Amino acid sequence: MASLHGLTRNLVVPMITLTLLGGLAAGCVPTEKKNPSAAADPSGSGKVELRFTWWGSQGRHDRTLKVIEKFEQLHPNIKIKPEYTSFDGYWEKLSTQVAGGNVPDLMQMSILYIKEYSDRGVLADLAPYVGKELKIDDLNADVVKNQGTVKGKLTGLPVSDNASALIYNKEMYQQAGVEPPKLDMTWKEYFDKAREVKSKLGEKVYGAFDMSSSMEAYMYYVFSVGEQMYKDNRLSFTDQTFKNWLKMWDDARKEGIIPPATMTASFMPIGNADPNKDALMRGIVPIMGPQFTATFPAYENVMKDKIDMVSYPKDKQTGSAILPAMFLSASAKSKYPKEAAMFLDFFLNSKEAADILETERGMPENKKMLEYLTPKFNDRDKKMASMLQHVTSSKPSMYDGGPKGTGEVNKLFEQIVQKQQFGKATIDEAAAEFRKEADKIYEKNN
Repeated sequence: MASLHGLTRNLVVPMITLTLLGGLAAGCVPTEKKNPSAAADPSGSGKVELRFTWWGSQGRHDRTLKVIEKFEQLHPNIKIKPEYTSFDGYWEKLSTQVAGGNVPDLMQMSILYIKEYSDRGVLADLAPYVGKELKIDDLNADVVKNQGTVKGKLTGLPVSDNASALIYNKEMYQQAGVEPPKLDMTWKEYFDKAREVKSKLGEKVYGAFDMSSSMEAYMYYVFSVGEQMYKDNRLSFTDQTFKNWLKMWDDARKEGIIPPATMTASFMPIGNADPNKDALMRGIVPIMGPQFTATFPAYENVMKDKIDMVSYPKDKQTGSAILPAMFLSASAKSKYPKEAAMFLDFFLNSKEAADILETERGMPENKKMLEYLTPKFNDRDKKMASMLQHVTSSKPSMYDGGPKGTGEVNKLFEQIVQKQQFGKATIDEAAAEFRKEADKIYEKNN
């Protein structure tokens, strides 16, 4: 495992994170002198309450609640109030809280949004607590410096390593009498496999999930054909590449090997792992993407031994990418910054937390906790480690969150592709409209 972690660290390089949410309230970083914890407690009782918000599946919620319970046992004067939801609902809720000046003390933060929240002054600079309440020596120094530090302020602590992948249901391929997908497939092989499954399992099952309206899925396609997603604060890929993407999904939709647009629109966004609204969990498709090594446990918790992972489809190179799974951050306006740092330290650096969390959030970024857990790895953990190592050794691209304004462009992408899915725009019209409107957004923001 030491070699795996080293490989991953060498590959993680600076990424430009995207902005999605507007109207974030600005804030300043609290200091001990201005905002001591004792003075912030009006009752003088020494009791401290911190709100901690995160996204994830029910399995993640359950484990995180146990970590909180353990921390509170060790620190009876500190109460952690949990707030959690799915990935999509999380950001809408957090945006509302920020706009209303009601920011949680502790936040799970994505590579997608850390720059935006940091630039707006929402996230605390944790540097004053390093070496005191908070230890970071065992975290990936490159990730801490290049992704967790924004404009000189340490605003995010990396939790785990991650790689993009596809998750598939082994049983569905067995039922169809079809060989499961190869670890590394071309796009042609991907659709050929989907066609084969569809022909064997009938009307109510499709061969693959329609990823066309996901800009993240498209980014991995761009990587696979050897192009860049962004350059100089603008889109870098060619219009023809976007048209090729839309056409291959449009052809698959017309052939009936992926769900129709109306059905695709009814599913939850990719990555929520809701058994009632997830196409893979419902048995409607045998393979789902884009997913990540870090989301594998959420599916495994529900589907048990039915699932496995393969790389994102390739063309000139692999489409899979490497990225930190998530960060932990604190609010710049927290009344209890020292206690917040203490909780972050416990979450990332303690064996007690590692025993509870295991690999549910991905392979731990903390090298000592990874070494501690490795002898205890079950088959699920070994699959995650193996997949992460495979992607890392395949010369992957680095996840690119994009320049300022990319969040708005993501929404634009989804809206325009859905118009094309429903026949309200041709492929050429969709490509032209997306380029024109995306350029306007980037021009406005950069």
